[in-house]
Amino acid sequence: MSVAIIGGLDRLKRSYEKECRSRGFDARVFSQRIPNMARRMNGVQRILIFTGTVAHPMVTEAVRVGREHNIPIDRCHSSSVSALKRCLNSLS
Repeated sequence: MSVAIIGGLDRLKRSYEKECRSRGFDARVFSQRIPNMARRMNGVQRILIFTGTVAHPMVTEAVRVGREHNIPIDRCHSSSVSALKRCLNSLS
């Protein structure tokens, strides 16, 4: 399953990817706003938003993409690796 992680901390990007890989998920981490984010999210099966460390325009764009492509969206306030583990446990 492919997961797009929106928000989070730059220094934890590798940890997010490693944790997802260890649980059998393919992760795409968007910790900062980038051009064509909607196109780069093409093919993901789930969107996870770290609401505590994300800009509002990124949330708006992620929600728009999720609605257009019928992708489920999960929100987590904390952006820690342990919070990511809890969110991934709820997906499995």
